[in-house]
Amino acid sequence: MLPIVKKDVMSILGEAIISLKNGQHHKLSELSNHVIHDASIYQDNDSITIAVMVYALSKVIQRCCEKKIDYSSIIKTMEDAFSSLRRNNFTEYNRYVQDIMKYIEQTDDKMKVYIQEVFDKAKIKKASKLHEHGLSIGRTAEILGVSQWDLLNYIGNTAIEPVKELTGIKARLAFARGLFAREQS
Repeated sequence: MLPIVKKDVMSILGEAIISLKNGQHHKLSELSNHVIHDASIYQDNDSITIAVMVYALSKVIQRCCEKKIDYSSIIKTMEDAFSSLRRNNFTEYNRYVQDIMKYIEQTDDKMKVYIQEVFDKAKIKKASKLHEHGLSIGRTAEILGVSQWDLLNYIGNTAIEPVKELTGIKARLAFARGLFAREQS
C-alpha cells in the first residue's frame, strides 16, 4: 500500500470509528466519498474497498437495521484494522476489513440479498465517482468489478460534471506537477 493511501485510509478509519462512537452515522457516507479521490489517482484496491465498506455500512445503518447492529464489535474490528495498518501488517488489516464486510452481510439473514444489492450499488456509485475524476469507463469498471453496462446506465441517469480537458503541454505539465505537489504534503 502506498504511504499516502495508507495515511488516507487510516484517517477514514479513524473518523469512521469516531462517528460510530458518537452516533453520527450520517458521516459515514461523506467519509466514503473522500477516499475516492485517492482511488481515482492511484487506482488501488485498498481505497476502493474501504470506500465501499464504509458506504455499505452507512446504508445498512440508514435503511434497515440500526438497532440490530453490534456497534461495539464493528468499532473494535475497525480499531484492530487501524492498529494493523499502523504496524504495516497489511495481511491482518485485510482480514479485519473482510470481517467487517462479512458482518455487514450477516447482520440479518433476510437482509443478505438486500445487502448484496447495497454492495453492488455502492460499487457502481463509487465507480461513477472514479469516472467523474477522469478514469475511463472500461478502467473504472475493471477496478471495481462492475459491468460497463451497469456503470453506463448509472452515469446516464446521473448528472456528472464533465472532466475539464487539459489542452496543451504546459497545462498538462502544470496539472501533473500539482498532483505530485499534493502527494508530498
